[in-house]
Amino acid sequence: MGSVIVLYATDTTLLGVSVDSVESHKKFVDENQFGFSLLADTTFDVSKEYSGIMERFNASKRVTFVIDKAGYIRSIDKKVNVRTHGEDVVKTLKSVLPKIKVGENAPDFIAVDGEGKEHQLSKLREKKNVVLAFYPRDFGRG
Repeated sequence: MGSVIVLYATDTTLLGVSVDSVESHKKFVDENQFGFSLLADTTFDVSKEYSGIMERFNASKRVTFVIDKAGYIRSIDKKVNVRTHGEDVVKTLKSVLPKIKVGENAPDFIAVDGEGKEHQLSKLREKKNVVLAFYPRDFGRG
């Protein structure tokens, strides 16, 4: 379970998704002692949006996405090797997730304000200082 430890260290949540039922997922998790959640996509909505469907098998295609905290897709692995998948995911996380440190350039981003205007960090470089003030939720003013 070394892979799971790295996921926790990188503040990463692992979710498995298949079109199987909730009941079959519970049984599978119990038998295999997984340390993560399996999502039952019984309506095929998530699979259609992300991985696609193997019509012949009526199942999701095997694909792994790494999505960062801002919601950006950082990696798509369409050639999943089942035997090395855990190690492959850890390598991907270490290489694609931003590691922000004082003194380094900030990763670029685009965000939309309350009036629908887009703001891109890289367009402000060399023009203005930028303060990013993060807060957990919009609880009102301040």
